[in-house]
Amino acid sequence: MTLSIKPNLFGSIILVVFFVVKPAFALTAFEIMSKVDARYTGDSAISTTRMILIDKKDRKRTREIEILSKDYADVDKSISFFKNPADVKGTAYMSFNWDLPSKEDDSWLYLPALQKVNRIASSDRSGSFMGSDFTYTDIDGFELGDYNYVLKKKSDLVDGKDCWVIELTPKNKTVIDKTGYLRSLQWIRKDIFIPVKGRILVKKGKKIKLFSAKDITKIDGIWTAKTLQMITTKNKKLVHKSVFQLKSIKYNADVGDKIFSTEVMQRGL
Repeated sequence: MTLSIKPNLFGSIILVVFFVVKPAFALTAFEIMSKVDARYTGDSAISTTRMILIDKKDRKRTREIEILSKDYADVDKSISFFKNPADVKGTAYMSFNWDLPSKEDDSWLYLPALQKVNRIASSDRSGSFMGSDFTYTDIDGFELGDYNYVLKKKSDLVDGKDCWVIELTPKNKTVIDKTGYLRSLQWIRKDIFIPVKGRILVKKGKKIKLFSAKDITKIDGIWTAKTLQMITTKNKKLVHKSVFQLKSIKYNADVGDKIFSTEVMQRGL
């Protein structure tokens, strides 16, 4: 699964010539996040991912997902199929993330038990993605123009790698309602512009989420985090934890245009 800050936690095409003439240490917080957003993640991809849900008593539930994605001139499309266990088999999720800021992103969820495809309203995108600690917004990625950015720390080590620490604050209540988040800190690796750590203040319940990206390696020439984790805490105590483990991925794979439809969601691959 490609989880990014719209890279697709986490894009549109932006001019990067400006960055070439400025040394990395001189970048502003907005410029750093612009480079995160513009980081190349392939024109298409097919992947298999294991999602592990862990409660506060360390009880685990595992789900297997197949994900296909493709970038177009004005939109990034992704469709996910849950393969097992039996209680979620056949469930499908599809999202269209439009590059134009004024155009609302689209997403749909198909539940086999209801035999119906439901569009996910903007007001529901802060909800849990299939029982995980990741929201629909986390899965689909953020919009660069929705936030104000402040460079809180010029250097901090995460797993031995030098990072910037950047604060993201939503520009308005609409963004807060859409994401469910009041504010976040993100640690961005300087060498590859990938978010590797996050601390997120949740709007409801006085909860704090802790994000991490690990097992980062090059696959098909693209830097990829093979493990993504989100932990929800309250009063510094574990509430729930979710882990996405990338089992396989093929970038720039042959993904047909017709696959991104509600009909395919219902019938499966």
